[in-house]
Amino acid sequence: FGVQGGKPSHPELLDWLASELMSGGWRLKSLHRLMMTSRTYRQSSAPSEAKAERDPNNSLLSRHVPTRLEAEAIRDTLLWITGALDATPFGPGTLDESSRRRSIYFTIKRSQLIPAMQVFDAPEPLVSQSTRPATTIAPQALWLMNNPKVREWASGWAQRTTLNASLDTSEWVTSAYQRALQRSPSPVELQASVGFVKQQTDRYRKAGTGRPELQAATDLLQTLISLNEVIYVD
Repeated sequence: FGVQGGKPSHPELLDWLASELMSGGWRLKSLHRLMMTSRTYRQSSAPSEAKAERDPNNSLLSRHVPTRLEAEAIRDTLLWITGALDATPFGPGTLDESSRRRSIYFTIKRSQLIPAMQVFDAPEPLVSQSTRPATTIAPQALWLMNNPKVREWASGWAQRTTLNASLDTSEWVTSAYQRALQRSPSPVELQASVGFVKQQTDRYRKAGTGRPELQAATDLLQTLISLNEVIYVD
C-alpha cells in the first residue's frame, strides 16, 4: 500500500481476499465472517519460545502484545473496581476532577486540563492527534500512590469489602483480587497479601491510628488498583 510502506507478508493472501471480496459482491460483512472464522484468526496468541524464534519482531502477529488502556478507560476502570463509578448516562459535562461519572463527561478546556487524564497521555487538545502515545513515566505511579482521590476510592472500597465481619482476611482478599484483576490470587500472592494486611494493622495500631484494620485494608486495595495488570490488556 504505497511505495514507502512495508511490503505485505502474504501478498498472495491479499490477492485472494481481494478476489473473494469482488466475487462476494463487495460485501464486507461476509468477508469479515470468513476471516474471523478462519483457523488462523482463531489460533492462540499466547507467547511461546517457538513463536519468538520464528517471528522475533512479531511482524507476523504471532503473539499478542500487551496494550495499555486509554486515559479515560483507566480512570473509569479504577472507579468501577472501587465501586465509586457513577454510571448515570447523559447530562452536562464538568471540569470537576472529583466527579465520579465516566471520563467522557469531562469538559475539555485547554486552560484547565484534568491532571488524572494528562498523566496517562490523554490527547493534547491544541492540535490534531493521529495516534495516542503510551508513555511510562514516574508521575503515573506517583499519582496512583499519592493522589487523595485514589486514596478516597480505595478507602470506600475497603469499607464495603470488609463490612462483612464473617469473612476472614483471606476471603475478602480473594474477593478483592477477583474484582480488580478478574482472577483469584495465587497461593504466594494470597499469603503475601494476608501477611501485609496483618503487618500494616499492627503498625497502625501501635501508631494510635483510628480504625487500623480499615487503613490496612485500604493500603492493600490501593496497591491492587496500582498494578500494571489493571490497566494493561493481556
